[in-house]
Amino acid sequence: MTTYRYIITIHSKNAPGTLYRIAGLLLRKKINIESLHVDEFDPVKHISHFTIEIILERGLMEKLIKQIDRVIEVTRAEYRVKKTNGKSKS
Repeated sequence: MTTYRYIITIHSKNAPGTLYRIAGLLLRKKINIESLHVDEFDPVKHISHFTIEIILERGLMEKLIKQIDRVIEVTRAEYRVKKTNGKSKS
């Protein structure tokens, strides 16, 4: 199957262990994190914003997003395909 480079965007409650649970999902599926950025998106509501870049087959991406969305602290999870020339494609 063809693999694609994906950008995953996650909003979650800022709680201890959230990054550990998300990274654990990727670890169990043997998915390498190419890039990871986390910052506090809304300091008043304590919402964190994760941007994760991975390489994965298209059929597995939908399953992964559904699993990430089930993490209790996650309020929103979505993805997009990153084009090879550096531009993103929705």
